[in-house]
Amino acid sequence: MPYHFKSMTIAIGLLTFALCLLPMAGWAATLYAKQEKVKVTAKPSPTSALIATLKLGEAVTVLAEKGRSVKVKTAKKKVGWVFKFRLASKKPSARSGSRLSGLTGRRTIAARESRAGGSIRGLKESTQAYAKQKQIKPEYQKAVDKMEAFVLSPEELTAFKRNGQLGEFAGGIQ
Repeated sequence: MPYHFKSMTIAIGLLTFALCLLPMAGWAATLYAKQEKVKVTAKPSPTSALIATLKLGEAVTVLAEKGRSVKVKTAKKKVGWVFKFRLASKKPSARSGSRLSGLTGRRTIAARESRAGGSIRGLKESTQAYAKQKQIKPEYQKAVDKMEAFVLSPEELTAFKRNGQLGEFAGGIQ
């Protein structure tokens, strides 16, 4: 093999290797908080020290991924870990949504979920007429109204998820 060809092959190989070693900062993904008060923690664990709290739609730059967490850098240059299911690739809007967003991390429901979602939102005029026609007992209607009015504080929701090992608390350390 001629010297020139060997040199060219080595140069291309080194260039390819160098490109693979470049920092990924230029290619880092930008993600957005899906809801209010998304926690950024010191370690990839929901019980780790709190570094920052993200607002709905606040952007972060992804630096690394570990299990169900991503290491992020906030706009205020703080670096920490976020449960990746609390982040979205598209910036969410601030429009109002279901009260269930604290459990689902989403502010709206898909059409395929509307049957279950509709039963949670309480009885409206049209469904009240249907309930009367079908002779739905008033105590069942009151139960739906009570469910619709039920509200959890963020602290209560966190305790519920921690005790039930749900969401970011499922599986212990991420």
